[in-house]
Amino acid sequence: MKKQDYIHIYERDLQRLITEIEAYPQKEEMWLTATGISNTAGHLAQHLIGNLRTFVCAPMGDFPYQRDREAEFKTIRFSDEELLKELYALKADVKTSIEKLEDLNAAYPIEIKEVHDGQTNDFMLCHLLAHLAYHTGQINYHRRLLTNAVIPVQK
Repeated sequence: MKKQDYIHIYERDLQRLITEIEAYPQKEEMWLTATGISNTAGHLAQHLIGNLRTFVCAPMGDFPYQRDREAEFKTIRFSDEELLKELYALKADVKTSIEKLEDLNAAYPIEIKEVHDGQTNDFMLCHLLAHLAYHTGQINYHRRLLTNAVIPVQK
């Protein structure tokens, strides 16, 4: 894929995440759990912020970030309004970070638990997109389970 393709898909999928969070009729519902669901939508959104800031924005865009992964799941780090502001800022910062990449085929610049032998920027952007989509789907399910709210299909 080309950088513009990644930018398009990340912007689209981060907007889907934002739309899911905005669709909660009662914002406190995003912090509730249900039988068989251990993570709240709010905690999953915080986790995606931490994940993408750690693995895209910091190494690719030189955005400083200190992650507290445990807090992403155990505390409410943002008010409802702050969470949406963080998600919109993340969307912009991910775009900027991808635009700054000089070579998608270059080795991924930080050492992490091995995801794949010889991982490249291209591979990691693809891997992280799958992670974003997975958790956005969980948030969609959580919202529908707790609120019975349906988002109209955009044409």
